[in-house]
Amino acid sequence: MGIVTRSVRALLLSRVRVVMIAVGSLAVLLVGASHLLDAGEIVKLVSVDAIGREHVTQLWVVDFANGSYLRADSPDAGWLARLRGDPEVTLKRGDGEAQFRAVCEEGRLIRGQVNRAMSEKYGFADRLWGRFSDHARAVPVRLVPSRAEIATAP
Repeated sequence: MGIVTRSVRALLLSRVRVVMIAVGSLAVLLVGASHLLDAGEIVKLVSVDAIGREHVTQLWVVDFANGSYLRADSPDAGWLARLRGDPEVTLKRGDGEAQFRAVCEEGRLIRGQVNRAMSEKYGFADRLWGRFSDHARAVPVRLVPSRAEIATAP
């Protein structure tokens, strides 16, 4: 009986080692992938919910001649729902911040332009993220400077 118990214990220990190595390897892969996904510019969008509580969401941004755009990868994104309730937002970008009105633009043409610009700017990270979301359902959000920002511009 002692021999069987030792061999069962050895088998269990070897399986535990395999699991520990697999978990450790997965952790290393996740850390590496998070660094790839963080590549590029990340802005902070400050929006307000229905009860007036502020929420900060980290997002990618692209710039066009008519303004800057964010992209909600799902029409059901929580931050997008908050914008639909109150489109007045603050964008923290680099060392500065500015006030905007967020305008959802759900047309196919602008969606394609924003998707292409995101792909060009964020490269592999955007392609990888696209494996988990459907860019054909994405909602582009144009940031229009608020009246206060326009009034204080030099």
